[in-house]
Amino acid sequence: MNGRAVHARPGARSEALPPDVATRLARLDERLATQWQRRRRLEIAAAIGLPLLIGVAFVAYWESATTGSSQNVLIPSFTSFIAAAYDQLGQGGFWSAAWTSESALLLALGAAIVLGIPIGLYLGRHRTIDGLASGYLDSAVVTPTAVFMPLVIVGLGPTFWARVFVIFIFAFPYIVLPIRVSSSTVGKDLTDMARSYGASRWGLWRDVLVPASVPGIFTGLRQGVAHAFTGMFLIELTFLSVGIGYLLTGYEESFDPADVFGVSLIVVLEALVVMVLLQSAQNRLSSKWREAGRR
Repeated sequence: MNGRAVHARPGARSEALPPDVATRLARLDERLATQWQRRRRLEIAAAIGLPLLIGVAFVAYWESATTGSSQNVLIPSFTSFIAAAYDQLGQGGFWSAAWTSESALLLALGAAIVLGIPIGLYLGRHRTIDGLASGYLDSAVVTPTAVFMPLVIVGLGPTFWARVFVIFIFAFPYIVLPIRVSSSTVGKDLTDMARSYGASRWGLWRDVLVPASVPGIFTGLRQGVAHAFTGMFLIELTFLSVGIGYLLTGYEESFDPADVFGVSLIVVLEALVVMVLLQSAQNRLSSKWREAGRR
């Protein structure tokens, strides 16, 4: 009888225990569950409340330090800064400047993504070609990209395509490199198992290599977006004063810091929204492929 109780299924364990032991175990489970829920609520409250508290304190200090008799003419108050950002959204000049800048950004970033993802995946799986290309990619990352801008302006002139090319060379290497690393680290055991089940070359990429490289792909996309915005600002604030760069330069020359901060805030929020969307897409794709793998 005791031997059969030892080997009983887990769900029937409480049936083989004395009633007082089962009761104590149930109370212990409840206590542990309550402690875990309390700890989880504290972690969530700290994750939300602490940054919120720091932000409120920072805003209060900012507002008190830039208003009244000691107002700083170079840094606007928080309320005027937010009001300027809101006013910009209602002005046609801002939207015209944003389209001028971001049409080049969208084209350059789109080209960098379309070329960068397959190139990164291919380099990660072909060591010979990767050895030939890695030197150029590594030098593109460590060399300040701004040094190439005068050459681009000389070659293409102060044109739309010069801005596109500059933004492209800012974003492209940062998209390729994480994808290359992620693709190269896919284990040979996974690819061999897929081939043993009759996977074709396309099926191997679709079902094994690309899903396994998702973290690297989205890391490259986030880095590419960040550096594309950097390239857009840099080319427009230094060599080709158009779009957002022209708008910011005009506000700086007229000593209007509130509008400078307001325009910058809108662009930063736009970049943050793109980053959040990319993270959400990564989470959804990863969960989808995990569920498909369990089936």
